[in-house]
Amino acid sequence: MASTDSSTFARSVQAVLDSPICPFAQEVLVLAVFGVSFVLWRQLGQSSHGGRQSYKGKTESNQESFRIDAAAQGLRLRGVVETVKGDSRQAKNVALEKVMMQHLEQREFTRALNLFRTLERDGRDTSFSEECYSAFIQSAIRVGKIDVVERMLRNMKRNGTSPSRKFWQTTLKMLSSRKHFSACLSVHSIFGSMIPPDKVALSCLINAALDVGQPERAAGMLEQYGRVDIEPKDHVLFFRTYQVLNDADAAEGIFRKLGQDASNLMLNLLLLTCANTQQPERALKILGDAHGFEEQRAAEKIVDVVSYNTVIKGFAQAVDAPQCFNCLHEMRDRGIEPDAITFGTLLDLCIADNHMEVADEIINLLLGSNRPLDTVMCTLFIKGLVKASCLERALDLCEEMKRRKGAHPDIITYSVLIKALVDQHDLERAFGLFEDMQVAGLTPDDIIYTHLLEGCRHASQHARGKQLFEDMLASQVRPSEFTLVTMLKLHGRCGFHTEAFDMVAGWEKKHSMKPSVIHFTCLMSGCLRTKSYEQAWQAYELMRACGVRPDSMALSTLLPGMVAAQQWERVVELAEVATSNTWCMVPAETLNNSLSQMQGSGGRTRLVERLRSLMDAAKVPVTCRPSFGGR
Repeated sequence: MASTDSSTFARSVQAVLDSPICPFAQEVLVLAVFGVSFVLWRQLGQSSHGGRQSYKGKTESNQESFRIDAAAQGLRLRGVVETVKGDSRQAKNVALEKVMMQHLEQREFTRALNLFRTLERDGRDTSFSEECYSAFIQSAIRVGKIDVVERMLRNMKRNGTSPSRKFWQTTLKMLSSRKHFSACLSVHSIFGSMIPPDKVALSCLINAALDVGQPERAAGMLEQYGRVDIEPKDHVLFFRTYQVLNDADAAEGIFRKLGQDASNLMLNLLLLTCANTQQPERALKILGDAHGFEEQRAAEKIVDVVSYNTVIKGFAQAVDAPQCFNCLHEMRDRGIEPDAITFGTLLDLCIADNHMEVADEIINLLLGSNRPLDTVMCTLFIKGLVKASCLERALDLCEEMKRRKGAHPDIITYSVLIKALVDQHDLERAFGLFEDMQVAGLTPDDIIYTHLLEGCRHASQHARGKQLFEDMLASQVRPSEFTLVTMLKLHGRCGFHTEAFDMVAGWEKKHSMKPSVIHFTCLMSGCLRTKSYEQAWQAYELMRACGVRPDSMALSTLLPGMVAAQQWERVVELAEVATSNTWCMVPAETLNNSLSQMQGSGGRTRLVERLRSLMDAAKVPVTCRPSFGGR
């Protein structure tokens, strides 16, 4: 039965599909589906557009909240910011300020600065507190961002912020302690009279002006500085400023106003001002008055050795030796011992004025003083005595240094004396000092070895100099370029040109230093001294092979030698090098003499004409008349 019903339904469906109405029905169904779809699409499109508009409005209204989220994300302060999302703009600024302060406390300066710049572009920096600006400025100073400091200060002034006294003290002290003196003056330029009359702030500004070389600006702030509550010790800024301005009158006025409250530094600055203005007599009178102030108080002394040194320097500049020694005797009478600067100033004066008997008095005073001898001070005296041609007195002082405790000759002392003995051709005593310093445990340096090699050259003691050089290398002392020059001069003077040639040829390999044109010139000069012309030319060829370009001195040295040897081909070759530039590297007289000698010796006409043409091309005036002879 079921099978019969199924086959009946299938036949019915097939009959409908085969009927002519079926295609029409399909078309109607398609149109109906399209219409329903179109209506649904329109309704959905309008609903989506309205949703986008609503979302856009919501985004604009909550834009600040998103910025707060972004700023707070790095510091995990969402909880703090969420509580003010719906509150006023002022409350949001407070929250943002806290965020920036947290950044600065955690040393995240760049992140805090980026947030500040974002808010500055939105005009929201006007309500930030002094505490926030101060934190930014202090952090910027620590990281060296002085441009940020000036930017913050300008923002504060533009926004009408009136910084407190504590703000100025902290800011200017930090800038001064890190030597940002120009930034201190920029602060003064920005705010000017708005900076309160505070001792700390003004002292920072005055010191900054002095350190950047603007004493006039510092002087302009002294009047305001003087009206604040300053202590006597704070007056040192007046003396610093007047010393730079060379205003002795103003400085003395402050000094006498302070009286016994003046300090040692104030006195010395005043005395220096008098010395710089060439008023040593005035300085001496002030020094006497300072001793009077000392008697009125039981505290620390005002006058010290620096005070007397300053006055002595003033008289030394005026070449007033008697007054210098009067100051010296007075300071000793008052129980103030002279130091190295005192003796050095007096010794320089004696040497300049050629008062060597007074110099002896100074040295006797030095040796007879109670203070222990100092190596540096004694060496200073030895240099002065050598300069004044008092070598024997200098050697006596050196021997006294050996006997005394605490002042032994050092390598500089020995170097000065050895050079002085070599200059006087006293080689034996120079070697005696050389042995003494080695016994004392001092290692000679290349300078001392070079001095002694120079002495061997003067005495033509080739074997001794050669042995000394070998000892130098054995002692692991690296020779200098001056040592090489001295050795070449020693070899050349004694006629050992082959040894000199070999030394230059192997110098770079042995000592990692390439010989210069000066060394090759010394080598050639030594050969020419003994008329070893061929060896001189070999030295020239070695120089060219080493890539060293001859200079004017080298060509001027070798060219006359080749003329004397009548090596005309080489003469022309040297002339070509000498005239290869736009200017001639040798004197015109040298080339003219070469041309004259070449013509007079019957040199080849071709070479004569070549030399003449080189001189014409280099615009060297030809002073010898042409010769029509020759081959």
